[in-house]
Amino acid sequence: MFSERSRIRFFIYLSIVLGVIISGRLFFLQVVKGDFFAEIAGSQAESEYAAFKGRGTIYDRNGKPLAVNKKVASLYVFASNLKNRRDFINRLNKAGVKLSKTTRTRLLKNEGFVWVERNVSIGLARKVKQTVPEIEYTLNENRFYPERHLAASIIGFTGVDNQGLWGLENRYDDVLKGEKINLVTLKDNKGHLILFEDNKAKTHAESALYVTIDTYLQGTAEYLLRKGVEEFNAERGIAVGIDIKTGGIVFAASSDNYDPNNYSRYSDKTWKNDVTTFLFEPGSIYKPVAFSYLLEKQGLDLQKMINCENGHFRIHGHTVSDVKPMGMATAREVLVKSSNIGMIKLTDKVDRKDFYEYMRNSGFGQKTGISGISEEDGLLRSYKQWSGLSRPSLSMGQEILVTPLQMARFYAAVANGGFLVTPSIVGKVEKNGRSESPEPQKTPIMSETTANTLRALLTDVVKEGTGQKAKSDFVEIAGKTGTGQKFDKASGAYSSREYVASFAGFYPAQNPGVAMVVVYDSPKLSIYGGSTAAITFKRLAELTSLYLGLQRKDVDESI
Repeated sequence: MFSERSRIRFFIYLSIVLGVIISGRLFFLQVVKGDFFAEIAGSQAESEYAAFKGRGTIYDRNGKPLAVNKKVASLYVFASNLKNRRDFINRLNKAGVKLSKTTRTRLLKNEGFVWVERNVSIGLARKVKQTVPEIEYTLNENRFYPERHLAASIIGFTGVDNQGLWGLENRYDDVLKGEKINLVTLKDNKGHLILFEDNKAKTHAESALYVTIDTYLQGTAEYLLRKGVEEFNAERGIAVGIDIKTGGIVFAASSDNYDPNNYSRYSDKTWKNDVTTFLFEPGSIYKPVAFSYLLEKQGLDLQKMINCENGHFRIHGHTVSDVKPMGMATAREVLVKSSNIGMIKLTDKVDRKDFYEYMRNSGFGQKTGISGISEEDGLLRSYKQWSGLSRPSLSMGQEILVTPLQMARFYAAVANGGFLVTPSIVGKVEKNGRSESPEPQKTPIMSETTANTLRALLTDVVKEGTGQKAKSDFVEIAGKTGTGQKFDKASGAYSSREYVASFAGFYPAQNPGVAMVVVYDSPKLSIYGGSTAAITFKRLAELTSLYLGLQRKDVDESI
């Protein structure tokens, strides 16, 4: 029998021996074979990538979701595990996964981690996994647009990693993008695939974007424009409605649109919002700009008599015509009846520089400043570059390119008493528990007296002038018709067949709430805004007024 002292001594020696053995083994593994095992570990940590979860929702002005998240799956594989890669590709094809040329190349040539298909339905992922065991998948989020085509050019879309690529999704990506998640794909020592998610403490707070657009009115505008394009045989239709006091866009619609859920299937031309990017010569809807200058700067007497000739007038070697000869007419009739000759004669003595600066101050030839949507500047050449025809051309809406939004903005200024408002498409931004809303920005461009006079004149245009087809028994409309020739780049001259028909105005005339512009590109049934755009304007104004409660005071609301 060993004494107790002997047993203690034995275990001490045994511990020392085991310690030496373990230390030696660790030295061998970490130092002698360190590079070897580092290489193995590296081969197991195949890939790392970042994903974003919890992207913020986009809502309309009433809280209806326009962009939300949905759970999807992404298929992947370790190419080195594939015994027969071509057979693998064929089995995927039979399972309903159509590979791109790039993915096929990666599968055939790579040894490591390969994305096979991103953002497919979870049901498809499970089905593919059953028939193609080598496939693995991970769950992630992708964007879904429940209203599909509606307001698509404004909302935009995201990419495969749910990052904003277009429209508000892109412009407000920093607000909406959600929390960043790091994912690492590994293989264990038996070659089984493992996907790890970084589980560090999350700091993400929910975010949201509320746009000024009303889904119902946006959908109504898009429907009426599509109907109008068919009715008037036009290439496209455009309409924008703007709150005259705040500048908030109530709707910004086009007859040509795309589905952001499948944006890659459409031409990138359809991604753009025509309200801010379609450039056209406005024609007679621009006459109120020149007329407001005459009222504001020269104190124009509305009863001043103007000789509008017999409907034809020669100036600098060019003939200008009126649709209907007017002979002698008052300045008021020149605008109400839309005489080109009368406008030319009324602006005959205006100072070029002063006239140019007034038009610039009225928002033309420059961006409106709307945030979140790409927009064009338009074209208003400096007075230093004007020819002898420039001043008379500008007085009747030629030699200038505008966007529908620029025109709506000016008419809103007439309606609100003379203030140019900066348009907005985003009404509220929420993030980190805070809510921010943009303050309306206003710049005075004409006196209230001038604005009120012009408002009354535009009301008369609808009552007795060229805009009578916009006359409504439900809501009193003020506005102006426009017919602009399109410039033919091939011939270097104005087209005799292609026109842009438009109607710009606001309603209700006596207590305005919304300014609006309707445009038809190349209508074939009639080239005149009074016979095309005015009709759609009336329809849209009536529905908008009913929806927003803007009808005339003398109309029985119970009807």
